[in-house]
Amino acid sequence: MTLFLLPLLLFLMFAIVPVFVYSMKGAHMNTAVSHALKEAEAVGYVSPEVAARLNDRLAALGMVGVTVNGTGYPSYAGSTAGKVLRDAADPTVKLAVKYPAPNLSRMLRAIGGQGGGEAAEGFYYIVLYGRSEAYE
Repeated sequence: MTLFLLPLLLFLMFAIVPVFVYSMKGAHMNTAVSHALKEAEAVGYVSPEVAARLNDRLAALGMVGVTVNGTGYPSYAGSTAGKVLRDAADPTVKLAVKYPAPNLSRMLRAIGGQGGGEAAEGFYYIVLYGRSEAYE
């Protein structure tokens, strides 16, 4: 019985590491995007400078720019591109960031499962809203 349980427990112990890394990467990305939202609120939109600083922060976390199926990531599609003033009728600034997530299903191959073959099966997709503080 012990000879059966020991390898199983050892496998489970090492299998939790990629899941932990996956969740921590998402948490760190959320923190970086939150800081970028504060910068975007100050200028009233997601400026190229805000995006460049966020790209630098993500690169420091190991999330460098990548291309998947012809689309470059990190992607800011859906973010506020035009300046929104503080006293506008709707002063909302939106920051949407999409980045490929690691493929955790590859771990299933280690135990004979059918893990996906794609490099990225899913995406981190973070959308945050803030209030513009730009006067002009």
